[in-house]
Amino acid sequence: MTLNDFVQRITAINRAWKTAGNDSEPYINQHIAKQLQEQKSAWQVEFYRAYPKVVWFKADLENHPDGNTYSVRFGDRTVLSSDGDVKWNAEHIPKYLLQKLLTESEFRSATQPKNELCL
Repeated sequence: MTLNDFVQRITAINRAWKTAGNDSEPYINQHIAKQLQEQKSAWQVEFYRAYPKVVWFKADLENHPDGNTYSVRFGDRTVLSSDGDVKWNAEHIPKYLLQKLLTESEFRSATQPKNELCL
């Protein structure tokens, strides 16, 4: 799967997760939204593992000063999403999910910026 494909897939499920979270039906806004968030997070980690020299997780201290949310970065390029948005990240992931899905060693490596672009 290409870098663009990963970003498109992650962006799409992120939008579905947000839509489900705003639904008035409790089963959808709780159960389905949680499942979509977990799937999105799994795909973000898969993205990192597929492109470990390019993808990293950067603490988004500007929007989340507590340091518990990471932006999924992929080098210095952008991707145009299917709805025309210019994406420079593959959405965000909570720190607790990132630590749950990665080994401790992967977490340390994954949270370091990547300078090398190996696409």
